[in-house]
Amino acid sequence: MFREICKLIEDKTAFAIGSTLQVGHRAQNAPPRHVLIQESAGGEANFYCPDMANIDIQAISRGKTYFEAREDIYVVYEALHGTAGWNLPNWTGTGPDYLAMTVEALAVPQYLGVDENRLHEFSVNFIFRLEQGSC
Repeated sequence: MFREICKLIEDKTAFAIGSTLQVGHRAQNAPPRHVLIQESAGGEANFYCPDMANIDIQAISRGKTYFEAREDIYVVYEALHGTAGWNLPNWTGTGPDYLAMTVEALAVPQYLGVDENRLHEFSVNFIFRLEQGSC
């Protein structure tokens, strides 16, 4: 499901997976300005309907200036928060299809400060309430 979430973010923003959109971890050759999507707290499985799950992800933007990083995180935030009914793009073309019933930010984006390279970072966490098929 994580790959499909990242593909949705790519489709809903101008970020490109592998360069301005890093997936899972930050590559050593990542450009100074980019957004990283990572699995943060795992999520919550549904005992009564095993085809449903709440998946938590974290988006971290990084930029040379405060306002670059802020602008990028708000692009992701505005593309996702409060949306519903997304059919997630099937990354590989095989395997199950998923529906993002709702997407909710846990809070507005937060400034993290500067990293070890003196690049500014912002973060926002989301809950994707997903369903595979129907229960």
